[in-house]
Amino acid sequence: MRPGRCLLTCAVLLCVAIAWNAVIHLVVLKAANASVQHLRRADLADKAWLSLVLTAGIVVMFVGGYGRVARSGSVREGIGYGLFFAVLAGLLVDLNQYVLFPIPGAVAIQWFAGGVIEFGLYGVIASRLYRSATAP
Repeated sequence: MRPGRCLLTCAVLLCVAIAWNAVIHLVVLKAANASVQHLRRADLADKAWLSLVLTAGIVVMFVGGYGRVARSGSVREGIGYGLFFAVLAGLLVDLNQYVLFPIPGAVAIQWFAGGVIEFGLYGVIASRLYRSATAP
C-alpha cells in the first residue's frame, strides 16, 4: 500500500462523508430527524468539532479495512466491503440507538438505509481511488 493513495482516498471520502451527511440529515431525513430532536444534546453546536473528528475516524477505519481486504480492486468488491461495513455500523449504531432510546423504528430503518447507500458509495469510491495500490 502506498501512503499517498491511502491519504488521497481518506481525504476524498471525508469530503464525500461531510456532504453526504449534510444532504441526508438536513434535507432527505429532515422530518425523521425532527421527530427525535427532543433527544439531542442542548449543547450540540458546541460538539460539532467532535462530530467531524468522528467522521474522519470512520473514514480512516473504512479505508484501512478496505486496504486489508481488497484483492482485485473491483467496484463489485468495493460495494461488497461497503455493504459489510454498513451492516456492522448499522448494528453498532442504529440498532443500538433504537434499543437505548425512544426512537421510532421507522427512523432507525431510514438511518440504516442511508448508511447502506453511503457505505456502498464509499466502497465504489475506494475501489476507484485505491485500485492502483491494490491491483496486482
